[in-house]
Amino acid sequence: MSKQFTPARWFPSGRDRRGDGPGGARARGGSPRSRRAAPDDRCRLRGTGQDSGQYVRSVDLADGGSVGKVYKLGDHHYRAEGFADGVSFGSIEARPDRPYAAGSLNGMYTALDSDGNLVSWIQRTSQGHGAHTEKLVDEETVVKVRSPGDQHHKAEFSRGGRVLGTVEAAPDRTYGVFRVGSVWAVLDLGGGIASYVGPADIDACTATKTIASVLPDGGMTVELTNRPVPASGPNGPQAILKDKYGVVVGGVNFHHPELATLGLKMTDVLSGRPKLIDRRPAGGAARTTSFPKLPKGCSKTA
Repeated sequence: MSKQFTPARWFPSGRDRRGDGPGGARARGGSPRSRRAAPDDRCRLRGTGQDSGQYVRSVDLADGGSVGKVYKLGDHHYRAEGFADGVSFGSIEARPDRPYAAGSLNGMYTALDSDGNLVSWIQRTSQGHGAHTEKLVDEETVVKVRSPGDQHHKAEFSRGGRVLGTVEAAPDRTYGVFRVGSVWAVLDLGGGIASYVGPADIDACTATKTIASVLPDGGMTVELTNRPVPASGPNGPQAILKDKYGVVVGGVNFHHPELATLGLKMTDVLSGRPKLIDRRPAGGAARTTSFPKLPKGCSKTA
């Protein structure tokens, strides 16, 4: 069943920086570029109905029970709102002058960029807090964290001695977000680092289709999402069962391929073309459905 949340602010206000300039940090030479920020570009929480924009997609988040809905507000301007059991628990926003935004809830980190890409992962335990040096989850990128003051940290990212970018976290910008290729990292107020490796272009390597559920409750559906299996993190193929209102009931993924209580089982999860076997828990013939093919040019692993 979907995870039950205590009421909480999903994504506290935050602003991402690259060096001394505002905006999220992407590896030097990448995009989007950092631009001058407004005097106060804190990432504010918003509820449903405020500047909702144009709906783009829904993304199943890493906890397996919540969903992030992505809305386009303008050119390179997106908002992602989180829902658990159909109830909004907050949002983050990325725009040209702040191309990355991030936040956390119950150990889950979520990050959005100004192209509308939304990723989430369960926190990888940082190797330290405060001033320290560690490697990101890709085991290649080195981050050096220093502390200019109380609840104020700066992180410099490098590979082979070449600096890729910097981010900053302080009381008025709770999280600093860095991305280079498929590697994402978030710096928090305490100097901790959470990092994740996913597909370099998540949306381009994702295929989804929806089928009717075999369960007797009318209107239930199963959303089959196929995408490359990552080296780490929650992404990869998954099947999500939803009720007739679109609320997540449960699901399976490549980490947890079977949920007997709902009659769901995934097979061939590492093949690039998994299959879903579903049946009524009380018995009956099993149905086998192939996931959609990965888009052309996408590898089965990321």
